[in-house]
Amino acid sequence: MAEPLIFSKKTAPYLPMKMSPRSQRLAGIIEEKISLILQHYVTPDEVGFLTVRSVEVSGDLGIVDIFMSSIGGPRDFVSPLQKNAGKIARELSQFIETRRVPKLRFKIDKSVENMEKLNKIQS
Repeated sequence: MAEPLIFSKKTAPYLPMKMSPRSQRLAGIIEEKISLILQHYVTPDEVGFLTVRSVEVSGDLGIVDIFMSSIGGPRDFVSPLQKNAGKIARELSQFIETRRVPKLRFKIDKSVENMEKLNKIQS
C-alpha cells in the first residue's frame, strides 16, 4: 500500500479559502445563476463547453473565485470571461443581496489534473 501524501501550505496543489456560512450561501446562489448568465456573454466557439466546478467567496463578500473547466475550447478560455467580468457581475447582482457588487475572478480548475498527477505518483 502506498504512503499517503502529505502537503504543507507551500507544496499543496490548492488550498481553498475558509468560508463563513453566509459566504457559503452566497457561493451556492452564484454557482446556480452564473451558468445562465454566461450564456449571454460567451459562445462555445470562444470558450468551448464550460463547467462551473466550484465557487468560493471571500469573507468580506468582495471577491468571488469561480473555478471552471472547458471541453473542446482553447487552452486560455478564461480571458474572454475575464473581459466580460464587470458585465457578468452587474447582471449577477440582480440575484444576490450584497451592499456592493463582488469582483469576479475566473480561474481554471486544476483539480482533475492534480488528481491524475497524484494517481501517477501513487502507482
